Amino acid sequence: MAHAAGVRLAYEKVPARVQAWVERSLGSSVVSASTQQGGFSPGVAARLVATSGRRAFVKAVGSELNPDTPRLFRNEIAAMQGLSAHSLPHTPFLYDVYDDGDWVALLLEDIEGYLPPHPWHPVDAARVLDALAELTESLQPSPWPEAPVAAVRSEAFLSRWDNVIADGLAVPAWAAGREQEFAELARIGLDALAKGDGLAHWDLRADNILLTEGRVVFVDWAHAAQAASWADTVILHADMRGSVDLPDLPEDDGITGFLAGIAGGLWWGASQPAPPGLPTIRDWQRKSALVHLDWLRERLS
Repeated sequence: MAHAAGVRLAYEKVPARVQAWVERSLGSSVVSASTQQGGFSPGVAARLVATSGRRAFVKAVGSELNPDTPRLFRNEIAAMQGLSAHSLPHTPFLYDVYDDGDWVALLLEDIEGYLPPHPWHPVDAARVLDALAELTESLQPSPWPEAPVAAVRSEAFLSRWDNVIADGLAVPAWAAGREQEFAELARIGLDALAKGDGLAHWDLRADNILLTEGRVVFVDWAHAAQAASWADTVILHADMRGSVDLPDLPEDDGITGFLAGIAGGLWWGASQPAPPGLPTIRDWQRKSALVHLDWLRERLS
């Protein structure tokens, strides 16, 4: 399933004060900036090369591009600081951060890798699932003690079946008349999600993963939160569905409820106007909602 993308800004167009911070951090001037596509966030995402030969990856955004994204970048900064303190092989190293109250930026390790192509290839999927299992174990308990609790922060999103019902939104024929059942399942999922004390990436998709010859690196930790240990596996399985054969997840009401909550959040979200700088997100949400609903139907059969 193709992913949505934010509107990227060229590195040369960020404020001079942000560029000056980058060059201070790198210790020399930037001679090359290559914009990277993919991902939801508007703003800058660029691979940099300095006159010294040093390389880095910069993410930067200002509130005028999207008023919500600086908050997400601040969340990512806190998560990356916690992760970097543990030198985990499946996460990028954080070099420096910037926040002037308007523009927020991260300077990270530049990873020479590739995004897993979508549809997924079996070899890539196997590597990533193995790496995720290792990462999940290393993040129990969370290395970021102050991480937001996913079940609290995402309660509104995971409770959107109530909105679907209130707004009278049409659903696929097989789901019609079962909206209240799904709303109750989502509440069960929220309760189960809240019982975990590990750190979840919470946004695992092919375009948030880099593969090198020897590493699987999970990037873009803006949505990181404390959650049940199975949360990231459910999220990643949804991205891989239809591409490769996947192991069955346990017949667990919490997992099924979590899946129902995601499906409802995406289905309702797809009916809303697109936010600034993210023109393709609603189409992606609808397609993703259908994937989750199909999976929910299988688990309830």
